[in-house]
Amino acid sequence: MSAPSKTFADIFNSGVLEGQQQFTDGTLQTDDGATFKIHRVVLSQRSGYFRALFSFNLNQETVVIPNVDSKILDSILVYIYTGIITLDERNVWDLMIISDYLLLDDLLKLCRSFAIQNMTCANCLSSLSIAWQFERLAVAKLNYRFALVHFEDAFKTSNGGLEDLPFEILKKLLKSESLNVTSEKSVWKAIVSWTEADTYTRLPHVPVLLTCLRLEEETDEELAAEILSHTIVSNNPHCFGLILRNQFNCYMTKCALLSQHARCETTGDQNSPRSYCPRMPNCLNLIARHTLTPTKYGSEIFLTYDNELDFWRQIGDTDFFVDTMVQIGSYIYMFNVYQNINLVFDVVEEAWLPFSIPPGPRYNCWIITLGDQLYSIGGTLHGTDSTNMIFRYEFETDTWEGIMMTHHIVIYGAVTLQNQIYIIGMAEVEPTPIMICQAFEHERDTWMFLHPPNIYRRGFAAVTYHERVYVIAGINAGQYLRNVEVYDPPKSTWMSLPDLPFQYFYPKAVIVEDKLIVYENYNEDTRFYEVARPVYWDEDCQLWRIIDESSPLHCIERCSFLVLDDSRLVQDITVENRRPGIKWERILPI
Repeated sequence: MSAPSKTFADIFNSGVLEGQQQFTDGTLQTDDGATFKIHRVVLSQRSGYFRALFSFNLNQETVVIPNVDSKILDSILVYIYTGIITLDERNVWDLMIISDYLLLDDLLKLCRSFAIQNMTCANCLSSLSIAWQFERLAVAKLNYRFALVHFEDAFKTSNGGLEDLPFEILKKLLKSESLNVTSEKSVWKAIVSWTEADTYTRLPHVPVLLTCLRLEEETDEELAAEILSHTIVSNNPHCFGLILRNQFNCYMTKCALLSQHARCETTGDQNSPRSYCPRMPNCLNLIARHTLTPTKYGSEIFLTYDNELDFWRQIGDTDFFVDTMVQIGSYIYMFNVYQNINLVFDVVEEAWLPFSIPPGPRYNCWIITLGDQLYSIGGTLHGTDSTNMIFRYEFETDTWEGIMMTHHIVIYGAVTLQNQIYIIGMAEVEPTPIMICQAFEHERDTWMFLHPPNIYRRGFAAVTYHERVYVIAGINAGQYLRNVEVYDPPKSTWMSLPDLPFQYFYPKAVIVEDKLIVYENYNEDTRFYEVARPVYWDEDCQLWRIIDESSPLHCIERCSFLVLDDSRLVQDITVENRRPGIKWERILPI
């Protein structure tokens, strides 16, 4: 906690510690000669470092603590004795480093949280330079991501720290596909600014930094000419050969840069990218975060900065919980299948459309897309189970039209895979109902019977992951299952995975960050029992792993996700995301 500054000597003048300095049994000394009378037992209780130190120095009264400023050690001792610490931008990194050295885990956590929450465009680059040296502090990655997302604003900030960045950090930033720049001219300006801050020692690094540029032949001809004529290139002996016959065309510039980089590998990174594709992520995540407060009921719609779940911005909201989102083109169809309502959102224009589609023919159905078609599968009508009908929305007539299945089936789950709809459910046959699985090929309107899961269940979660169909948990004869079965289409067989570590009463599965995540699909505001933690499938190790509480995915039940991976759509959205003035919010404050 923070409070008005108080020195270590002050704490013995009043309060519960008044007069206790007379019972000290040791002395700490810093490199600058300052000394502090301390109680060994107090320091040993709070710090593993001091506990080990005093165990091996029983008779040594004065112990020198190296590489620690007396003012910082004073603050550390105040914290150890009182639990009070005064943090600011000037001291937080020194306190973080020394708390790590002294094994003060609780103080280290406080400092990390303060540094992250107070990260700004003005300090992110200078903080990154410090954090990079101490990776064990577990702050460097968070600092690096903040710098990527806010790079242009940080660069434009006076004394923002770009000129002081070590070469390796600057290179890593500039070559990232996630670097937030409106054009490659910003990257070039950053290279110039950094180089001219210390021309003599930094000129050898210029060829490698130039390979971080993503030049495009059609649009960057003028920039290519500017680069080749600038003194840090034209007068740089390390850039020999970059000026080509007085013809400044982008294609030849790229070839020259790559060729020169190959000759300078001793000063650069041998794994530097050879591709000059536009800076854009592979995918984006659309997130509907459910909000239930005395003044708000509905979902807030967020778009992530790139494929990672650490920064987002709000682009809309609804007055109902969005439990299903599907994409056709640039339109996002958002549904609450329990209430049977929907809205349509243009994710590129970031605007709600003035129309919606008719309510689905059933409640609690599965809404899926296949190609440019929208399907409603299963669900209930007038309190009855779903039947052998699925429905396809016809855009031209603005109606849902039924598609007859070849066999009567009570539908328990539906997913899409390899241009087919997989439907898993129950066939009502005597004397005992059995599981059944069918695939529908929409282009031919034909059905195909597949092998059903080996274990009878209902109330399960169904999802496709890495070209396979997963049937997860559920209930059988009143018993809640932990079993997971996987269907492999080429082999036409079902196999079992290791059991889930927890029992889920309302299981739901979703693919986020290329992880198969299983969680309890039950809103926290209406829970009456302890809820199992979410887990994800570690495919390499073939086991389920519990999601850490520090992850944005730990509260996954409060959100609905849609992965946007169409390259053209991602490119169009990324252009909007990289516009000047866009404000990005950290998804999970630390």
